[in-house]
Amino acid sequence: MTEFEPGTDLVSRLPLPSHVVVLVDGTWRRGWLIGRDHEESGWTALVQYEGDDGNERTERLPADRIALPASEGPTEQAS
Repeated sequence: MTEFEPGTDLVSRLPLPSHVVVLVDGTWRRGWLIGRDHEESGWTALVQYEGDDGNERTERLPADRIALPASEGPTEQAS
C-alpha cells in the first residue's frame, strides 16, 4: 500500500461503520471504523482489521492512525 494521510477530524465525521485503513505496527491495513470516542486527549477509534496471523482484531487507536483508503478519497469530476 502507499502512504495515506490520516486526519484527526476524520474519525469524528465518518458514518459508522466505515471502511478505513489503520496504521498498526508500522503498516497500513484495511479495516472498519466501528466506533469512536472523544476524550480529553482527542478522538479515538474502535476499529476492526485482520492481523498478520489472519485473525480479526478489534482495538482502540488514536485518530492520527486512521485514514481513508485511496479509492474512497475525494475525487475530481471532469466538466
